[in-house]
Amino acid sequence: MSEEIETPVVIVGGGGCGLTLSCFLSNYGVAHVLLEKHTTTSILPKAHYLNQRTMEILRNHDLVKEILQKTCPPRHMSQVAWQTSLGGSGLVDRQVIHKFECFGGNNGTEFAESYKRDAPLRSGNLPLFRLEPILKELAEKRNPGNIYFGYQLVDFTDEGSSVVARVSDNAGLERSYRCKYLIAADGGRTIGPKLGIKMEGLTNIADMVSVHFSADLSEYWDDRYFACHFINGECNTVFESGAIVPMGPNWGRHSKEWVFHCGFAMDDQNRHDDAALIPRIRQLLKVPDLEMDVHKISHWTIEKVLADKYRVGRVFLAGDAGNRRPPTTGLGLNTAIEDSLNIAWKLALALKGEASESILDSYEVERRAVGEINSDWGLFTFSNSTVINTALGLIPGEREANQFRFQTLFEDTDKGHGFRAQVARIIDTQAIEFCAHGIELGFRYPKGLLLHDGSLPVNRDPLGLEYYPTTQPGHRLPHAWIELGDSVMSTHDLVSNKLGFALITDSEGCDWAIAAKNILKNRGVEVVVAPIGDKCLYRDYDDRWNGLKEIQPGGAILVRPDNMVAWRSIYKSRFGGKELEVAMDLLLLGDTEEHSVAKL
Repeated sequence: MSEEIETPVVIVGGGGCGLTLSCFLSNYGVAHVLLEKHTTTSILPKAHYLNQRTMEILRNHDLVKEILQKTCPPRHMSQVAWQTSLGGSGLVDRQVIHKFECFGGNNGTEFAESYKRDAPLRSGNLPLFRLEPILKELAEKRNPGNIYFGYQLVDFTDEGSSVVARVSDNAGLERSYRCKYLIAADGGRTIGPKLGIKMEGLTNIADMVSVHFSADLSEYWDDRYFACHFINGECNTVFESGAIVPMGPNWGRHSKEWVFHCGFAMDDQNRHDDAALIPRIRQLLKVPDLEMDVHKISHWTIEKVLADKYRVGRVFLAGDAGNRRPPTTGLGLNTAIEDSLNIAWKLALALKGEASESILDSYEVERRAVGEINSDWGLFTFSNSTVINTALGLIPGEREANQFRFQTLFEDTDKGHGFRAQVARIIDTQAIEFCAHGIELGFRYPKGLLLHDGSLPVNRDPLGLEYYPTTQPGHRLPHAWIELGDSVMSTHDLVSNKLGFALITDSEGCDWAIAAKNILKNRGVEVVVAPIGDKCLYRDYDDRWNGLKEIQPGGAILVRPDNMVAWRSIYKSRFGGKELEVAMDLLLLGDTEEHSVAKL
């Protein structure tokens, strides 16, 4: 009979999703174990883009220090380009077809300033095989002896009041864990199918190959490029083209490692011919003698699927177990880390008895909605590349017309200039992938663990480029720099990695402070009160908060542990702060579906 160990939470999966979840739970004081079937962290050069929402989450939970030391500096990921080749001496070789700024650029434009202004950190770029070892070490330090790599989930049973997970190590030694909750961060490989969860959507959209290699491209590479798409104007199909992204550990032209991505038609019989890939890359780049040390060739399939459930009983799905989408816009790992944070603080409040278990129902309501939006957006941005390829002359079965179209791009004629300008306009539409500021920071929860205040919906950019900060419930708290004594901090630091809420008000919000003390006394939940203003404990550092808060003097904004707005009072309290106490009661009970500020 195998040994049975009790623990509140079992995490299955030691990738970026599971490891960050482990760190969050440790910060919140929740005992748990993590099980990963592989003996090491990922060896794949994927999931490298860390958007601003992810970076601020990692910052709030003290996970970002080493990442900032190793990530690509913004100056080396400020442009994306479409180009003919790196080498060659022909008329159309080494030609930049078009390029544009990405992730806020690096040249002081208004778009660049918005990225700097709207979050405490810029985006990062660190591939999974460099990121996961950092996260694993942090998880092990915060939860020593409970992070198990080389342990396979054999089976699990939800017994109603607990879940029993049976696991086996590489030597075949079995043990069982009895937990209150099981989190599937396994990429959807085992737990979801056993639960009967259906992944709904599109599969087998395209076959992709990634070649991770070392090479010296310093002679050719532009230091500003995050990525470069290389277009083969001779073969004239998208499947003879490809894209290259630096993988570090140095960055810019001196990057030592790279990844080459290309696609194949699903009916291409030669798509698994790995021996042909290296000659193909050299031919496309037109650097025939390029020395390449290949580390890994990986095949993967483009799909856009969403789980029909994110929870069954005491089992929750997170990350790729809940949704999988094309990699364009880089929403995979970033969505997964948001999933992890969302479930972590809710589990902590429920397990500590500070909130009803009903608050856990909001996890699926909130995160499945975002998973659907992000998977749709991934497919949308991936599909837009077809429009660009058509403009460039990569139309299947149109070889002569394609070649004529491609040659015209580089003519020094009115026709050539006009065509090139039009192609540039079409390529610019891919800003929906590389400049998705509104998608990354502007997501919202229409329903969930929040109380709507009856205000009209805020502006949203349908192209996902512009971010409109708001304090409306269900949205991310806007970032602004504030002063506390001699320290400068973000509004996001008011909750940081503490298991508590924050209440932002001003010098006229004294009643809210009294209500916050009552909440701690009567319910055991901390609410940090932060009055911001010229005569307050906290001061507006650069005069932005006053334009962002959207509340009148004496109003208040209640912020959840994940820096999402849970409730707000636009006006000064009329009942000595009791509105806050009633709101908190509803939130901690998970009883928010039928309530609004008008009914409190």
